Amino acid sequence: MIIKSANSSKTGLSYLDLLGSDEVALAKAFSYLISSDKDCYFGLLKFLGIRQKNSAKNFYLAEISTEKKRAEGRTDIEIYYKGQFHVIIECKIRKGKVQKQRTQYLNCFNKDSKVNVLCFITQERDTNKQVRNNIVIKNTSWFEVIELYNKKKYINKPIANTFMKFATKNYKMNQLKEILIQDLKEKTEIERFEKYGIYRRDETFGSPIYFAPYYTRSASVKEGITYLSKILGILTLKQGDIDDFTTDLESFANDATQVNNWIQGVKHGNDKKSTVYTYYFLDAPYSFKSPLRKDGGIKKGRGKNWIAAKIPPNRCVSFIDFVKHIPELVK
Repeated sequence: MIIKSANSSKTGLSYLDLLGSDEVALAKAFSYLISSDKDCYFGLLKFLGIRQKNSAKNFYLAEISTEKKRAEGRTDIEIYYKGQFHVIIECKIRKGKVQKQRTQYLNCFNKDSKVNVLCFITQERDTNKQVRNNIVIKNTSWFEVIELYNKKKYINKPIANTFMKFATKNYKMNQLKEILIQDLKEKTEIERFEKYGIYRRDETFGSPIYFAPYYTRSASVKEGITYLSKILGILTLKQGDIDDFTTDLESFANDATQVNNWIQGVKHGNDKKSTVYTYYFLDAPYSFKSPLRKDGGIKKGRGKNWIAAKIPPNRCVSFIDFVKHIPELVK
């Protein structure tokens, strides 16, 4: 691992990046987050369905551990509050499947706990919830975890912000959000997209698979969606720090010309050097003969599974719903 590249003044890595990029690293980073900030900790408890007052005392009395060795195996994360609840979390990434773990740890819960939760966090679409032997078995995804903390009250915290950047940069959290559609109207941003293959926005988290810009009426070009680009990587940073992330860009595309073009694209325009933005680094776009348009009119329900009127932040649609609106494919 290159910590700092040559001809660079500092590293583009965080302390969490030093953990690596496997599921053990992600589990440790997540456990560090909930162990370091009580708001993030109680946010997770609420998400898991455990009701407990957010107080310094309750946070103080909780025990959080990783890689705990048991006769049944080694658990990824455990949260234990004596006499109240016990949570065991198993973490999977990429194509990792939950198999024997579904029953492997059912006998590991402390008998004094009133509430027991066995939680599986994967990258699969799975929101199934079961109850076996008074143990709640909850299936969720890293997508939901990212969404849980993608709120101002969390991302304004340095520790939560660092975790979100680590998770979205090093892991492809993109199985659920497929195509991001956002308005594009400013000349500088249209140039950044068309010339440099970058979409820039205010700081956010989450990883869609594709990006489709919607040129607004004020964009001085034909209104609608004309392009669809695959998102090769996402970075959240200050414009002036892009040179320190060359290694990350090289991991998105093993092409020196492309990497250099992206660097110039981030530097394009007069961004405030102290402002943090999220940059989507894109593959060559696919273009449509006729623009895809919003649902018009004022009819109730318009824009369902699509777009209408003002496009909200982080508006994503499924690939199937997107294809239904491509004029060339619609009879």
